[in-house]
Amino acid sequence: MRVSPPTVDLWLINHIRALAAAEGVDVDVSNKEPVKLRAPLARPLIIVRGDGATRADWTTFGCPIGASVLAGTRMFDTPAIELATWLAGILFDDALPQVEGSPIASVVWDGCNGPYPVDDEHDVSRQYITAQYVATGSW
Repeated sequence: MRVSPPTVDLWLINHIRALAAAEGVDVDVSNKEPVKLRAPLARPLIIVRGDGATRADWTTFGCPIGASVLAGTRMFDTPAIELATWLAGILFDDALPQVEGSPIASVVWDGCNGPYPVDDEHDVSRQYITAQYVATGSW
């Protein structure tokens, strides 16, 4: 039987969007950064990037992700820090495997890092987060 790697990043994008809507967090969530980013941003932006999958066994894969949070400005980074802290709580949540439709089987704690600031060429504050999961493929 053929097993396909999970698309954890795409699942997370939908999960983050749903939580943001339910919690009244005004943010755009995507897997792509705009080609022409203009600062100041009209709305904060979360970009979730999948970093590939490493096969662990017949049905499971190691799935790291990276997430950028862009908000505020270089000199006013509070909105980015607060949003990145909110996002880290979601990405590091041990309950992710229990969410309906989740491909995530477990959160790898030592693969969860950040948020931490990253310099950006635009006048925007950027925070970066990494997370690591064991996830199930599909067949």
